[in-house]
Amino acid sequence: MSIGTTIKKLRRERNITQEQLAEYLGVSANSVSQWECDKTAPDISHLPILAGIFEVSADILLEIDIVKSKKQAEIKRFTEENALLHSKGKTDERLKLCREMQKKYPNDETVMFYLMRALQNGYAKENFDEIIMLGETLLSSQNAEYKLGAIRALCFSWKENGDEGNALRYAKMLPEYDDLLVHILKGEELTEHCQKFFYNICDKMYVELSYLLDRKDAPYTAKEKYQMRKSLYNIFHIIFSDGDFGYWEDRLGRLCFFMACDSMELGENEQALVELEKMLSHFEKAQSFDKIRHTSPLVNTLTVSKEDCKKHSEETLAHQYYRYINNKQNLFAAISKDPRFVSVLESLSKL
Repeated sequence: MSIGTTIKKLRRERNITQEQLAEYLGVSANSVSQWECDKTAPDISHLPILAGIFEVSADILLEIDIVKSKKQAEIKRFTEENALLHSKGKTDERLKLCREMQKKYPNDETVMFYLMRALQNGYAKENFDEIIMLGETLLSSQNAEYKLGAIRALCFSWKENGDEGNALRYAKMLPEYDDLLVHILKGEELTEHCQKFFYNICDKMYVELSYLLDRKDAPYTAKEKYQMRKSLYNIFHIIFSDGDFGYWEDRLGRLCFFMACDSMELGENEQALVELEKMLSHFEKAQSFDKIRHTSPLVNTLTVSKEDCKKHSEETLAHQYYRYINNKQNLFAAISKDPRFVSVLESLSKL
């Protein structure tokens, strides 16, 4: 409740008209109306007089606003700390933070949203019921981000629980994507909006291609898979024509790893070694990534820092793919003794 709402409530309880209150304070009736509509607020010098008229303390007049402001400040700090922990892959600390805030503000949508996301990240199976409850609650949110996040959480949770019928039901709730903002925004806002599309479409294509190719029944040969991944690799280079990949060094390295796997299936050992060396180079750049102001024409208004990027664990990308390669010893057997392959593995283990 705002101070304007409090004034309106107290005025009505005491059967005082806006005109009478205005006369007591030496202001216009319109000023009182503006306060009560929360369009403006009374000057601090009016508070003692208002308190006297309503026979309450000035603290009472301000209390609701103070409590609301305190909560807003706490929620803001919470979202900032949550984002920082997420960017560092600190999943346990992130969940602990959300649980602490849940105790203070169990019905706050922001707290529920970030708790739901934290539970999805490594704790989904044992917290299935809670994720469903949080998701169902957030479906009625007026915040578009929270509502869409809830739909995604519900869809993936039901899928992981083996209920594809419910998963499909929620998947169909997502609206068709139609970018209306390009028709409305102007100037720098339009430029930034369009450039963010080019920036994000790369990751969108990476995710879609992964689902397309990584399933067991994918109807593609190793040669076709290699060509498709190579096409996406080249698209990254078209959009980031200056080589200013920044965080997307991560995705390029992953693509190179899978192109190396495709190459081994094709018996193209030299090609596989080249792809693994490129993978290492991309991962080294990803590891040292901190912040970048993009220069390529399609994205040259965008600045991205590592704090903007999310991690699902504290394990480094290099160590993750070091494990992947070791788990595919049979696939890489033909080049396992090659000094270049050994060098790549050794470098990954140290990153």
